[in-house]
Amino acid sequence: MLAFPDNGLRWPIDRHNSNLEILCDWIEGNILFDEDEDRLSVADIVDILIEENICEEQDYAEEIVNDVWNALERRLNWIGSEVPFSVIYPDVTRTDSWQDAPAHSFCILVSLAQCYRGWWHCISNGNYNEQGELFELLTQESLEKQFLDWHVKPTSWSRTQQAKLQEVVNRIAAWLGEGPRGDINEWIGPRDKDGGLDLLCYRPFPDNRVGVPVYLMQCASGQNWIEKVDEPDIDLWQRLIGFVNPPQKAFAIPFALSDDIFKKWGREIKGLFLDRYRLLAAARYCKRWESSSLKERIIKWAEPKIDQLPWN
Repeated sequence: MLAFPDNGLRWPIDRHNSNLEILCDWIEGNILFDEDEDRLSVADIVDILIEENICEEQDYAEEIVNDVWNALERRLNWIGSEVPFSVIYPDVTRTDSWQDAPAHSFCILVSLAQCYRGWWHCISNGNYNEQGELFELLTQESLEKQFLDWHVKPTSWSRTQQAKLQEVVNRIAAWLGEGPRGDINEWIGPRDKDGGLDLLCYRPFPDNRVGVPVYLMQCASGQNWIEKVDEPDIDLWQRLIGFVNPPQKAFAIPFALSDDIFKKWGREIKGLFLDRYRLLAAARYCKRWESSSLKERIIKWAEPKIDQLPWN
């Protein structure tokens, strides 16, 4: 079993001083990644909350676990039938290996960084490039499955394709049939690489004319995602490209948020907000929706991190 989270849950646990989404992620992490156990029960989790001095009384621990159970059921309902475990009271039971649910497993593994910050810092060694690339690919493939008549194009820097921002601007303008406004150096600084833009999402019409629906998306997979909610800067991009219709902003994260937190940051983002379960809802449209190449890359990236998780 995974060690109990060392962050986000405080005694006495209640709805006001603890993040119950972290407890949900811990349960999902156990079910997905613990090879020795494929089931957790309500009684198991109640006992752990009492043993860890998170709750003093069993009745209150049971109330907390019931809240968590409702959250888990809601999460699975959002995805549909293609999930790697079942939630049937009083048990959560693994139904598929984590390798058969690569996108889900990626999101849970990244989210466990909220539970074990020391573990995540050690295994990542400050290098999050591949994590960021994988999340952009995951987001791209999810949107392509959910919005079949939309085009989803990667735009940001990567290890393999480091285009200059001027090239990115020219490419986007060509895709949309819009015109770049000229020398971008008038609007950006020397450190700007991608203008905070990771994915371009647009829906063309058969006439191939300008003025189509456009979303400019930031994909933030790190714990510091709140620091990026202002990206991409829509005003900046309207200075770089002569959009006939103003583009809209979109923001994607691999984390699960409570309804209140989701609403709060949705207002701050001022655009389309995609969290973990909006991305994983691609399973409603296509079973095993991840490409074989993405699946292989996620498994290769995840295996050493799972081996080094803090196991009891």
